[in-house]
Amino acid sequence: MRSMTGFGQATGSNPHHAVTVTLRSVNHRFLEIKVRLDDEYRASETAFKELLESELSRGRVEAAVAVQAVGERQVAVEVRRAVVQAAHAAFEELVEGGLIAEKLTAGDLLRLPEAVRIEVAPDRWDDDDRELLLSVARQALEQIVGSRRHEGEKLARVLDQRAAELEAVVEQLAALAGDSRRETAEAMHGRLRELLAAAAGPGGEAQQLDAGRLEQEVAILVERGDVAEELDRLGAHLQHFRHLTAADGAVGKRLDFLTQEILRELNTLGSKCRNAAMTRLVLDGKVLCEQLREQVQNVE
Repeated sequence: MRSMTGFGQATGSNPHHAVTVTLRSVNHRFLEIKVRLDDEYRASETAFKELLESELSRGRVEAAVAVQAVGERQVAVEVRRAVVQAAHAAFEELVEGGLIAEKLTAGDLLRLPEAVRIEVAPDRWDDDDRELLLSVARQALEQIVGSRRHEGEKLARVLDQRAAELEAVVEQLAALAGDSRRETAEAMHGRLRELLAAAAGPGGEAQQLDAGRLEQEVAILVERGDVAEELDRLGAHLQHFRHLTAADGAVGKRLDFLTQEILRELNTLGSKCRNAAMTRLVLDGKVLCEQLREQVQNVE
């Protein structure tokens, strides 16, 4: 089991470039990869993302790629003589007219629009550089996977502990369920006897009510309040939950689904409980289930 939180970073170089890849991931419902890469190297972005997708299943991943060219780029300087000559003539006229005191200087030329154009050759990015990027990305990917696996091991221990506490609650509920069923049946029988006695009146006419039918209705009501099926399903869900926390791969969505099922069974069980002790235990179980749900949001 792996967490969705992790970090990885690697650096490499070839004769043309030095590349650093930094990966950070946090929780997310799906896999979302955000790549920060200069436009000059965008041709390698698809292969870069496919590499990350081959290993990561969920989480928001921020990938920063820093590329540094090794050596100096070629620089071309173009002086547009016609612009300079026109500017020089205009300055000379202003100087002769006493409007300005200085003549045109080299610094002035650099500030003149369109007088000097400086072009830096674009960075060369070829297949060798692409392979360098992917190689460095693999190293960073190994680191973030290891980081997520380490965090996942810690998460698994926490989840197992909460699941064990919830299993203890289920065992206590099962121990109380039999007494609760008998108490419910006795209470219903007592209430029926009171109602029959009140309805009989002085002449005892109401004794014509079918006692067998009343017993059947009591049994149906008691059966509706039985929680044995919910307890059995809770036990099965928790066993499956434990199995998933020990498994490899992306199990976060299945664990999330299981916590929803566990909460659903606890809600159904709580609606059937007439016993105060069982009601308190159900509330304890819901608190533990919520803690499970919060932790499961971190699982890949």
